[in-house]
Amino acid sequence: MSKRSDIPDDYYDGRECRQNGGGKLANPFSAISIKGAWWLAGFNDMDMELTHETQTNGPAAPPAPGTSSLAA
Repeated sequence: MSKRSDIPDDYYDGRECRQNGGGKLANPFSAISIKGAWWLAGFNDMDMELTHETQTNGPAAPPAPGTSSLAA
């Protein structure tokens, strides 16, 4: 597994955005840029984690605004 220093901060910014209920449109980077891809990867990873938690631990997490999130 990679050390945190190997993963750009943009990834963690995307995770934080999803965890706080933000949507994919909150991505501050171009969707076709490297930074945008890292941000979106973090967002999507957190979305999958939230979805998994709701499938195993109770009520659903709120969907991210402006997305067709599976977390709802």
